[in-house]
Amino acid sequence: MTFSCAYLPSWGRVTALKLTIVTLILFSLGGMSQSSYAQSQTSGQQQNQTQTSNQNPVQSSAIAHLTKALDRIEKALSQKGLTTKGFTQLQIELADIKTKASTLEASLTPQLTETKARLDALTPTTETKTNTTSPAAAETETTPASQTTPADTKDKNTTPKNQQKKPDETTTEQSKSGTEQVPAAQVIAGPSQEEKQLQSQREELSKIYGNLQNQLTLIRASIVRADLLANRITLALQERFTSQLFERSGTILNPILWARGLSGLINLWDSAFLLANEWLDFLSKKANDTIWQVFGMIAFVTVLIIGPVRYLLFSSMSRLARLDHPTPLQRSSHALWSILVYTLVPFAFVLGSLIILENAALLPIRIEQIAKALLSVLFICVLSYGTLRALLTPQKAAYRLVDYSTPRAAKLFGIGLLLITAYGAQATISAFGEMLVGRLETTVLIRGTFSIITAILVWIGLKLVINASTRQTNETSFATEDDSKPSCFSLPAFLLWLRPLVWLSCIIIIAAPILGYVSLGYFLAEQLGRIFLTLGLLGILTGFIDNFLLENIDPNTEKVRRLANSMGLKAKTLKQISVLFNGALRILLYCATALLIFAPWGLRSTDFVTAIQTGALQLQFGDLQISPVSILGSIVVFIIGLVLVKSIQRWMERRLLPSTNLDTGLKNSIHTSVGYVGFILAAMLAFSYMGIDLSNLALVAGALSVGIGFGMQSIVNNFVSGLILLVERPVKTGDWVVVGNDQGYVKKISVRATKIETFDRATVIVPNSELISNRVMNWMHNGSLGRIIIPVGVSYDANPEQVRDILLTIAEESEHIASYPAPSVYFMDFGASSLDFQLRCYIQDIDYSLSAKSALRFAIFKALKDANIEIPFPQQDIHIRTAKALAQKEDIELARESQKPLEPPRAYKPEKGRSQQMTKEPELEEGGHGDG
Repeated sequence: MTFSCAYLPSWGRVTALKLTIVTLILFSLGGMSQSSYAQSQTSGQQQNQTQTSNQNPVQSSAIAHLTKALDRIEKALSQKGLTTKGFTQLQIELADIKTKASTLEASLTPQLTETKARLDALTPTTETKTNTTSPAAAETETTPASQTTPADTKDKNTTPKNQQKKPDETTTEQSKSGTEQVPAAQVIAGPSQEEKQLQSQREELSKIYGNLQNQLTLIRASIVRADLLANRITLALQERFTSQLFERSGTILNPILWARGLSGLINLWDSAFLLANEWLDFLSKKANDTIWQVFGMIAFVTVLIIGPVRYLLFSSMSRLARLDHPTPLQRSSHALWSILVYTLVPFAFVLGSLIILENAALLPIRIEQIAKALLSVLFICVLSYGTLRALLTPQKAAYRLVDYSTPRAAKLFGIGLLLITAYGAQATISAFGEMLVGRLETTVLIRGTFSIITAILVWIGLKLVINASTRQTNETSFATEDDSKPSCFSLPAFLLWLRPLVWLSCIIIIAAPILGYVSLGYFLAEQLGRIFLTLGLLGILTGFIDNFLLENIDPNTEKVRRLANSMGLKAKTLKQISVLFNGALRILLYCATALLIFAPWGLRSTDFVTAIQTGALQLQFGDLQISPVSILGSIVVFIIGLVLVKSIQRWMERRLLPSTNLDTGLKNSIHTSVGYVGFILAAMLAFSYMGIDLSNLALVAGALSVGIGFGMQSIVNNFVSGLILLVERPVKTGDWVVVGNDQGYVKKISVRATKIETFDRATVIVPNSELISNRVMNWMHNGSLGRIIIPVGVSYDANPEQVRDILLTIAEESEHIASYPAPSVYFMDFGASSLDFQLRCYIQDIDYSLSAKSALRFAIFKALKDANIEIPFPQQDIHIRTAKALAQKEDIELARESQKPLEPPRAYKPEKGRSQQMTKEPELEEGGHGDG
């Protein structure tokens, strides 16, 4: 680059020199900034690649750990003699492995997506490769003339003349551009180095991408393998459960079983007595110095629980129990508090004593195992007692949750106590027999006897319940005594249909031990008790929730109104929210109840939660994957979009459109069109949030086009007709239209139909296609100006010119009639009884046509009466003659002429040629028209 300053003055040369220096500095700074930016970008990419490569070894080790754990679990499953506890432990480990694998998959998926995007960005497309000049072409174009080979010269000579340039022209263009020729080596070196850098980055990203893909494949294979192992464990547990359940152990009616079982029971008692003596010796030897401290601590806990804690709990319950007429909420609260008191006090006492002994290391292994087993038995027994007492309350009928009489409730309470006692005795003996290795015959005898006793007691109790239900239906006075009682205990209605299953279960429980299937009978008896206890707790809890929300979220109370106002809601809306909240709590309680009932049948809470999580995050239907969470999110997005659209429509309807001069129909069209566009945008946003490619909807629309063409033809026709009505606007909102036999005002043009309100305030819903394809009369299509016609008839004695003047004067003086076009009167016809005129005039608003016609008729009648012009009405005179009367008249006339005595009337004989019908029917003759 050359610059000459020879012809510039001294101050000009200095200024030009300064400008040149500043320009060079700016160019250098720009190049440095670009190079530093490129270096920073390259360093950032290298740093990301380094981080990804550093994370891969950690993830690889985690994947290897998962694989080893799965191998170990599979090896354990291949071994024989695995207990139920071992299977459960393996299930827990598999659930942990699946959780870790899912976490790894969730962390690797974004990295894979990011790496794929960067790799796609660095990969040149076909168009870029075509437009990029190759190094050979660049070398050919930038090679100096001195280095041109004969072949190149030959190629240049063969170039067309219109593409060749003279040397002078080339020099001139170079001088005009003010640039220099760059050497060929620099031109080739630049792009090749960049290509090498891009190639190296692509190779590095390809390696990372392949590594991430391999890791994801291994993780997904581990998840599948864990699912298969979990299914294998489930099948093994089901097989073991079935084999144990249907294992035949001998009939309970066998005398040998009773003899060996009773002797084993005596031996078990002796073993328990010896175990207790050994424990006492252990306490005296190991805790000789601290034994009094331990027992002092136990005594302190006992006094604390039985004294202040029990007093506080029972005093609160007694305050609730003093009411003579408690509300449903107070009764439900009393029931829950009773369960808490009767369960917490004994359980807390035993649990506190065991914790003290365990911390003092005064519980040997077998004593500790027996104590834990007895603690669970105690908890079930006291919980069952509290629930039974809360439901029946034999001493206070006002707090009874079920509608039974006091004697029947007392009987049911006694049956429940017998069931609890039988279960407690059987569970205690079974716990000692399991820990002290008692005889098998003793276990079979105890469980078989417990099963039969349970079935008999349940049978008697169910019979009492059914008799009580039958009596309540017959005695309506007891049902109307307190209508709020059923709300305190709420269970699903379908449980009533399960009564036959209870009867069948009782029969099986009694028959199974007799036939030798003691395990089956014992299992069913235990499940019946579990089901009764769980359903009792469920009914009490649901009743308490219903009553709490019913009494505390009442929209008619001032407290709820203040709460709703503070939350910015309506009281009715708050009530609806409470109902939804009640439904959600019910669903949770029902799920928990199902888990408690079906847990012994192989349903585990972890499997249930995992199934819910899997179903919520991803459902697989063949190759189709659906995420209910994404669907729920898209529904929320769609609802938010619709709310925003409705807000915009409301703002346009109240603020924007009223400030314009547009007519009502155009305002409605704009309002409706904004709603359609907003609906489509909200749907597109919802689909995008769900992750559905909108381009795939074209395929779905093409597939459904045939079905739409046949099955939904009328719907699509009405929709398109509605769009035509909004755009073409032959009918607008507020127009007075006549469609067939119906007429009225157009109130709303919807997607499918148009609502027309008749003058009788009835709504006629007309499909949009009928308004487009059929004939419709619109009185207000071109405006509100309309013509009315009033026919007037006057007598033939009137002066037509006078009548015309009177009608024109009335029309001109009327406030309803427009001055332009001017009213006119036409002499229409010479009628049968009047001269027929028509008054034709225009009114500004056709809506008032009926009142305008009425006012004109009043004025016309008054004016014609004042002018003594008669308004005639048609008249007809009818003369009725019969054939018999005519014959008598002729006889009378003949007698007068001959002066002969009058003969009696003779029968009339019809003349020849006249029909018999004419003789029987009267002849009607029309009279003349009268003038009035």
